[in-house]
Amino acid sequence: MREGKLREKINDMHERYGPIVRYGVNSVSVNDAESISTIYVSRSNFTSADSYGTLVGVSNGKVVYSLVSAPDMMHSALRRSIAGAFTPAAVLEYEKYIDETIPELLYELEARKTFDFCEIMTFYSMDAASRFTFNETMGCLRANSDVVGMIETVRQRGRYWGVWSSLPQVERQIYRNPITIRLPRAKSSMVRLAASKVQERVAEINASNGVMKRDDLLQRLLQASSQHPQTLDTLGVIGMMMSVISGAGDTTSTTVGAIFYFLIKQPRVQQKLQDELRAADLPLIPAYAQTKNLPYLNAVIKKSMRLFPLLNIPLRRKVPRGGITLAGKFLPEGATVGVLQSAMHHNKVVYGDDHADFRPERWIENSPSQLRVMEQSFMGFGRGKRVCLGQNIAMLNLKRVVPAIMQKFDVSAINATWNVANNQTACSCESESEAGRRLYFRRRCFETIANES
Repeated sequence: MREGKLREKINDMHERYGPIVRYGVNSVSVNDAESISTIYVSRSNFTSADSYGTLVGVSNGKVVYSLVSAPDMMHSALRRSIAGAFTPAAVLEYEKYIDETIPELLYELEARKTFDFCEIMTFYSMDAASRFTFNETMGCLRANSDVVGMIETVRQRGRYWGVWSSLPQVERQIYRNPITIRLPRAKSSMVRLAASKVQERVAEINASNGVMKRDDLLQRLLQASSQHPQTLDTLGVIGMMMSVISGAGDTTSTTVGAIFYFLIKQPRVQQKLQDELRAADLPLIPAYAQTKNLPYLNAVIKKSMRLFPLLNIPLRRKVPRGGITLAGKFLPEGATVGVLQSAMHHNKVVYGDDHADFRPERWIENSPSQLRVMEQSFMGFGRGKRVCLGQNIAMLNLKRVVPAIMQKFDVSAINATWNVANNQTACSCESESEAGRRLYFRRRCFETIANES
């Protein structure tokens, strides 16, 4: 785990030993499509593993739960209390905040000859996330930097989970014992920002005698808090904001980076996607209603998420009382089991011998029965009761920003590679004359950019 090679090692073990492998003293990885529903459906008796507890925040000696870190009973109550803020109808109200951010992204891309595409997409994603969360941009795109340190905080949190998720008992003894949990600790930039926005919004509401209305996510969370005060208090609202910004920010940018990496490596696919966008006669910055049903765009997104899933550790659950048999193997009560997304997404039984090929057509041309199996095995947003609540926001964002970039630019790169370490990713595309993490964009109908020849 410390080497950042858990993903590769588990995948290799499944290739050599089959659908059930043990990668720790009490940790089992399952690569079997039929077992997914058994492990993750809400009706099962599997419970979340102790590894989620390492993500629980601490503020003034009190724990701060996010939707990811909350224990099962609390998670279910939290999810019910805020579900209305993430419905398809609610998400469409956030679309205007994407409208405000995409033009800034296109401007920054056009203004630069060379740039780190993964970095600039992270700036875009964080600005968009802050806008639809509390109606204010962080200004990362304009400043070309991690303005308030939010991005680094998100990545530190991911690295922390990557290291300690395998040793939750040790982490609890070191960092969450009765003494250390009460020690003063500096609030992260995420907590400070979220807390300040909650305080500002509550002050605005009080000043207007409750008349002031906004349509961003924070407003909906505060409404949920007033309706479910025992479930979602002020610390809970802060935790939800942290979950949304971190989830919608870094993960969305990584997915966009993966999409364009695969498009760069497969000019045939890139051309076919461009043809679909032209045939749809879209404006430069299309609305979600104009792109949501484009079949090849949807297939490209699904294919990219399948080949490059966001999590590089198994989604762990505890085997219920009495044990259970999965893929022909009995697993005892209390064992930790989970499906590693990358292993399942490369399952030959589901996706065939060409599972590693970037061929979006498989999501269009396969038979209805095979497509059902593929959909059941797709874990891009997780599965079951802990499936990503923000997936509607993510798809709205992806189906708008990808076409906008594709219609504005031709995309090309030299010596492109894609690297993974635990749940950290890096897209490196080097020019022949200048090393560095660069994605090179060639403006449509313009001359080749400098340093590309």
